Amino acid sequence: MNNNIYNGPQAPYIPQPVTKVKEKPEYSKAEVVLSVFAFIAAFCAVRYILFNAMGFITTGVFIAIITAAIIYMKKKGCEFSAFNKVLAAVLYVFSFVFSITANNFIKDLDALFIFGAAAYLIYSAAAGNKDIERYLPFAVCKAIFEYPFSHFGKQAAITQDSLSKSKAGSNVKYIIIGLLLTVPLTAIVASLLMSADDGLAEMLSDIFERIFSEEIWNIILQLCLAIPCSMYLFGMFYSNTHRGGIQPLDEQGCIRKLFSIRFVSNLIMYTAVTPICILYVLFFFSQASYFLSAFSSELPDGFTYADYARQGFFELFAVAVINLIVLCAVSLFSKKSGREKPFALKLYSVVLSIFTLILIATAMSKMVMYIDNYGLTELRVYTSWFMILLAFIFVLIIIKQFRFDMKFTKHLAVIFTLLFAVLCFSRPEALIAKYNIEMYRAGHLDELDTDAILKMSDDGLLAAYNEEAVTKEEVNKHKKRLYQRKTYGRYNLSAVILDSKTE
Repeated sequence: MNNNIYNGPQAPYIPQPVTKVKEKPEYSKAEVVLSVFAFIAAFCAVRYILFNAMGFITTGVFIAIITAAIIYMKKKGCEFSAFNKVLAAVLYVFSFVFSITANNFIKDLDALFIFGAAAYLIYSAAAGNKDIERYLPFAVCKAIFEYPFSHFGKQAAITQDSLSKSKAGSNVKYIIIGLLLTVPLTAIVASLLMSADDGLAEMLSDIFERIFSEEIWNIILQLCLAIPCSMYLFGMFYSNTHRGGIQPLDEQGCIRKLFSIRFVSNLIMYTAVTPICILYVLFFFSQASYFLSAFSSELPDGFTYADYARQGFFELFAVAVINLIVLCAVSLFSKKSGREKPFALKLYSVVLSIFTLILIATAMSKMVMYIDNYGLTELRVYTSWFMILLAFIFVLIIIKQFRFDMKFTKHLAVIFTLLFAVLCFSRPEALIAKYNIEMYRAGHLDELDTDAILKMSDDGLLAAYNEEAVTKEEVNKHKKRLYQRKTYGRYNLSAVILDSKTE
């Protein structure tokens, strides 16, 4: 039987449009609370870190953010290892730097340190790390850049969906629309009434001046900046607890990336580095008396203490930077490196590191001689601190040549944290003022530069006032001119104690 019977014309097939259902974001009550907190924390961070001098309030902001991160991560089932607990404790400790010092440079450095370390803590706790990764730079890049920006718009989506489900949220939306619609009409009516009555004109002018004051515009600007900061902060929390679709850090992947950039023949490296090493040898021996005179506290002919020490630092900085660049290039771009690193390449690394250590030791000797004659300044303290850090880096480089399995980044991170803690909690300006006063009274300094002390932050002023090197009148005259005291700059321990003693 033939089933292909023609039954007349049929209606043409018309494909029906496929309606795409908008995917709604998945979130819990914890994410809603986190979203609100992230915006408040971002606004406080912008206001009390970027726009105003930092103090007690900044300490509270960082403690609140760190605590919220720990609570949220635990609520999401993340276990904090002993390492992560130590890292959290370190963050809490460094949060108090803003409260104990008035030095804005130190507080700026501390803010950057806490930001990076906090991002890594959230990443590390979510990954369940029990120690610092061997490939720490890759992990830090993921913690600061890849993870937060992978869910940068998630907060906006969750907020929009949450408000659309809430009756109060819908009412707020209608209220805002109504206010926007009535603004032009209200402005026209107000201008007409102001023209008709001088008293009302004066009253409305006063109201407008208060509403549109500089502080209000600052707050509006801070709110605008807080929005992307809040989205970044929320994205950081959310991405680390919702890792679907995000590539985790893989050591084998890191190794492959490092191997992919090893394209330079070792022979080329030897040829390029050998003249540099020969030049350093010739330079060192030709200037041996010049450099080594620092160890005997003697000046070369034609030099003052200032010229001698300053020239040594510029030489140190240039040589150290060149050597670090060369060593990084040798380790990263040589075809045979890492575990396959030949003896010749290790020898070059050791030689360059030893030369740099000799120059650092010489420069430190110069610095000691310079300080004995002219006292301390902030630049001398910061430069000395940096030289000590450099020395540790090159020592680690030497050890790494003989112990490949040594975790270079772990040891460097620990050393940097300890040295940075010494720098922050020593309150350098207070140390400088007290040292110079004691050296002057002991007869080692020809004069005491009180003008330089009076230009310091409250750390230096307080130390000088306690040593009775400056008067109450001098302190009160100069402390009001300090940038550190603007807006909220008086809210730190040094400023509070100084005010209680001088006012």
